[in-house]
Amino acid sequence: MSTTIGARAAPGLRVGGGRLALAGAVAAAGVLGFLGGDDGGAGSDLLVLMRFMAVVKAAMALGAVALVWWRMGAPVGRGAAAAYVVAAAVMAVGPGLIWDMRHIALGAVAVHGGLSALLVVGWLDRAGWNGVVGEAVARRRMRLVRSGH
Repeated sequence: MSTTIGARAAPGLRVGGGRLALAGAVAAAGVLGFLGGDDGGAGSDLLVLMRFMAVVKAAMALGAVALVWWRMGAPVGRGAAAAYVVAAAVMAVGPGLIWDMRHIALGAVAVHGGLSALLVVGWLDRAGWNGVVGEAVARRRMRLVRSGH
């Protein structure tokens, strides 16, 4: 039995389909997280601190989503693609929940749980990552050779 997600899946997910699913899920999760608008009665100092933390976690989520977007640029098994999309969407909903101030703990669990899930999926999909990174390195080497560096 293989330890990679989707390694024995029939045909993999089309490249555009995985990216489309990722964009839709992350956008929907992000919007749902920021709905509400009530500060939960927090004091101004706490509100500023927590909203700053929400912005930092949103930047982390954006970086993780960008990395998954790059990974989805190559063929991905259906299981891995679904896991990437769900984990990224869970991570994307967290900053909005923290910003709302009514679900701070749930938002933190979403961000860190989604990040942990992405790390596990990436570890299980290491054959796919090796292929994507290997191709990127080979392209870069060819450009350097052609330019004479």
